[in-house]
Amino acid sequence: MKKIFCVLSLMLMALAFVSCSKNSPEGVVEEYVSCLKSDKYEDVIDICYFKKDLSDEEKAQYAAFLRDKMGPELEKKGGISGVEITKVDMAEDGESAKVSFTIKYGDGSEKSSTDRVVCVDGQWKLDTGK
Repeated sequence: MKKIFCVLSLMLMALAFVSCSKNSPEGVVEEYVSCLKSDKYEDVIDICYFKKDLSDEEKAQYAAFLRDKMGPELEKKGGISGVEITKVDMAEDGESAKVSFTIKYGDGSEKSSTDRVVCVDGQWKLDTGK
């Protein structure tokens, strides 16, 4: 009985660790793709890093731009069916990384990309360069 309890405890700890891994370079890219998949463009803006704080109006404008530009494109491709992280190159200081990934679409096509992510106040964010 003790062994079973220990094994179950280890499994729960592993599950807790995995569920908390969204705050990682690859986790923020996965969250980005998940937001696109769910048409949550406002949430995409929230996980992006901008050099200056954005007003609510500016956030809404960026979200509308993404919706107008990406929405029809995603619809043509049958939406997003998944994402695969292919490589993470962490900077020596541990404060930024380049994440290579492949987005898979409903029509069977794929698009590979590499994005830079930065750690800001302990949170990983997509670097917009703006």
